[in-house]
Amino acid sequence: MSSEVAGYFERLRGHLRLGESIESDVMRELSAHVEDRVAELGRRGVPADRARRVALDGFGRPRTLAHLLRQAQMVTPWSEALLGAAAFLFVALIVGVQLWHMPALAVGAAAAVVALTLYGLWLGRPAWFYPWAGAALTMPLAAGYIAFAVLHRELPRLLDGSTDNLALAGIAGAALYFPVGLFVVAAAVMVAVRRDWLDASILLSPLPGALVAIIGMHRAGGLTGGSEALSGTALLLFGVYLCMSMATLVVLRAPVRSLKVTMLVGSALVLLSGSTLLLDPGGGLVTLAGRAALLLAFLLSPALVARHA
Repeated sequence: MSSEVAGYFERLRGHLRLGESIESDVMRELSAHVEDRVAELGRRGVPADRARRVALDGFGRPRTLAHLLRQAQMVTPWSEALLGAAAFLFVALIVGVQLWHMPALAVGAAAAVVALTLYGLWLGRPAWFYPWAGAALTMPLAAGYIAFAVLHRELPRLLDGSTDNLALAGIAGAALYFPVGLFVVAAAVMVAVRRDWLDASILLSPLPGALVAIIGMHRAGGLTGGSEALSGTALLLFGVYLCMSMATLVVLRAPVRSLKVTMLVGSALVLLSGSTLLLDPGGGLVTLAGRAALLLAFLLSPALVARHA
């Protein structure tokens, strides 16, 4: 084995963390694949050094390949699982202390979420990346409500001709945001689906809670008056995201796929039932069933996309 190939496999083994026996089998299979590929390219007249580089380039970065192999083994290390669960714990704390009342801290928290998401993207999207990316996707949702508020306030002025150039720019920007925001969310989901639809479901999981907060704010008076009336909803969402953090830990550590899916669906239904009974105890079973169906359709939609991708 050449030093180049040996160095690649050494870096790969450093990221795998699958256990000695499994790693030995994986390395043996990959080494055999590289040898076969080099021999095939050699028969085509490709020099040996270039053939080895082509074979290794086909694997991608060692860190990314290690993540894919761990996903295949359904083993998520405790460190990655805890970091993934920390995403929803962080969101729970933001909601619990109603950080939107402290703009400087809110901007800092948003920057931290985006920074961790970009770091996970640079690492090749490890298992902990998707909860943090889901937390980051709540920001376009919040920005979408701000765009809606701008349109709701300025469109009547535009229709009666009392608007100015600055307001026109705000209307144009708000209207443009919706297709851009939708594209960002859809692109993120499609990238996750190509890896595993379960990753995409985890990515989408914090969005219903963010939507509940936005609807509660809107019903309470919008951006100017609604934030003060969100204390009860904020406390409920704190509990929801805290439970989601624990559920994410279980999903990421689950050894088999069926258990991951069961935990994802079961925790979603339990949290939906509990929050519905607290927010709308007189809604009835039909309302609860309808909301449950919508939630499951939303969370499991990546599975349908994956089947037709």
